[in-house]
Amino acid sequence: ASLKFLLPFTLLAMAGEKLAQQLPVSRAILVIPAAAERFSAPAQALAAPHAQGADVFLVLLGIWLLGLGAILALRAARWWKLRAMITAAHDVPVPGAPVAIKSSASLLEPGLVGVFKPVVLLPQGLMGHLSDSERDAILAHELGHLRRRDNVTAAIHMAVEALFWFYPPVWLIGARLIAERERACDETVLAQG
Repeated sequence: ASLKFLLPFTLLAMAGEKLAQQLPVSRAILVIPAAAERFSAPAQALAAPHAQGADVFLVLLGIWLLGLGAILALRAARWWKLRAMITAAHDVPVPGAPVAIKSSASLLEPGLVGVFKPVVLLPQGLMGHLSDSERDAILAHELGHLRRRDNVTAAIHMAVEALFWFYPPVWLIGARLIAERERACDETVLAQG
């Protein structure tokens, strides 16, 4: 769903047209390009050289750039905070763990952090209060995120959110992605017993 926002509708329509020329397609599908022209008409109007339209375009571009800058600034601040947490965190020895596991005094809940060098961050002192099965369940959940490459898909969606910050369905998709990732990892832990 996130990647659809990165591909312009025009490219999808052109790909469909090329595919229709090479494959036998029913006549009902061939009406789609005519219907799609109505959706692309406003974009064509923006591209027309009108003095007033150019002013509106520049205002809209400025607003979009402000929103993009704000989102990127918030993401950068969060990234720096996470980097500081990882740097200050202490290693937690867990034999056979595929990634580093660290504990942080400033963390409220366990989480997998990072895309290229992921680290499992745990709240400081958490492991001392858990039974072995509880510890294994938490680590299995976080390592489930690693196996599913959830941080990569989250990073892709964050890029989509930054580009399309003005479009509420993008934020709803992001919230749904988080909920589904957590549910999938919980189900993996339950399936492991």
